Amino acid sequence: MPGVVVGFVLTILAAAATPGAERVVGDLRVQVTVGKDTFARGEPVGIVLRVVNGASTPATLVFPSSQQFDVFVRQRGALIWQWSHDKAFLQVIREVSWAPGEVRTFAVQWDQRDLQGRQVDPGPYDIYAAFLGRARGDVRGIEVGPVRITIRH
Repeated sequence: MPGVVVGFVLTILAAAATPGAERVVGDLRVQVTVGKDTFARGEPVGIVLRVVNGASTPATLVFPSSQQFDVFVRQRGALIWQWSHDKAFLQVIREVSWAPGEVRTFAVQWDQRDLQGRQVDPGPYDIYAAFLGRARGDVRGIEVGPVRITIRH
């Protein structure tokens, strides 16, 4: 039985150690996480954006296009990679209703290549995510981050 308790505690500590950032705006909680904070050169970086409607009533969100989110990688403030860089989205304003407590998850992988397709150098990088849904009357979505990762040799 003591081994089970230790395993349970270690599982909780490992989950708590997942690198991430969170921002709460109104009733929306937006989180960006990566699986770990250090990656080998060329190893894909999994990035998860999680959005929760924390309200007790449905939320109506407005999206300025069919794009719901974006992910950015920066180094010393300079944009290195952007998930949406080579994608096209429908230019249509739409409203989406989210149920109370509803969670939406978006996952992407960064292949450690820059906007020109070149392998990035080892070093520190900051990951940001943007949820593009907004309440009526708000002018922009919600950006969260940075989450600092390191690419090693």
